[in-house]
Amino acid sequence: MTNQTVPLLAVPEALSRWLKSRGLIYQLLVDFFGRKPTLSLVAQWSRKAQMSVAAEMTEGGRELKRYLCSQEPGELMHICEKETFEYKRLMNERAAIVPREAAHMGCADEFCNVLSDVYASAGIVFKKCNGDESDDHIAIELEFMAVLHERMLYNSFSIRSAMELLEIQETFLEEHLLKWTPKFCERLNAATESPLYLGLSHMLEEFLPQDLQMLRIWKASLESSATTMA
Repeated sequence: MTNQTVPLLAVPEALSRWLKSRGLIYQLLVDFFGRKPTLSLVAQWSRKAQMSVAAEMTEGGRELKRYLCSQEPGELMHICEKETFEYKRLMNERAAIVPREAAHMGCADEFCNVLSDVYASAGIVFKKCNGDESDDHIAIELEFMAVLHERMLYNSFSIRSAMELLEIQETFLEEHLLKWTPKFCERLNAATESPLYLGLSHMLEEFLPQDLQMLRIWKASLESSATTMA
């Protein structure tokens, strides 16, 4: 079959909204789970028009929008200091909610080698935010999805290559993120009263199952397009 350009326009409205927002959602989650909330990061998302797009998909996203976008500029430093303290309290190796897959799945240290192979097979090498994140850190796993999303939409020149990238994402959600993040979110919800981290947790637990469902719908759409163009 001759390779075809990936069709992005002739999709139902729900698919179009999902394709427009999922990359932003993954980036938002990576930004706040991967590093402490600096003033520039909080200010960036509190003023970002794209925050409205990212917030459309989940109630957790709407919680975050209400919290981040309702702050006066003079309040941002206080918000940043408070949430930075909470990040350090929650996201560390000694906390009950360690943000790593192996910790929640009871895997051995060698488990990270499996993920490293998964990333390498997709041609992805990460420059770690803090230089010390393990390959099973939640921010790294979410960034993997974000990178594949970008490649699928903007760096793929055929339906076949888009399908390959889609299937990697589908498998990664099924075999990794959706296996351990529900427990992570449950522990995070019980451990904090922070509007930021509760919003992020609610967004994560709502969005990932939804994302898998939409990937399957998008896959069916691409398969239908490929059949039509064959």
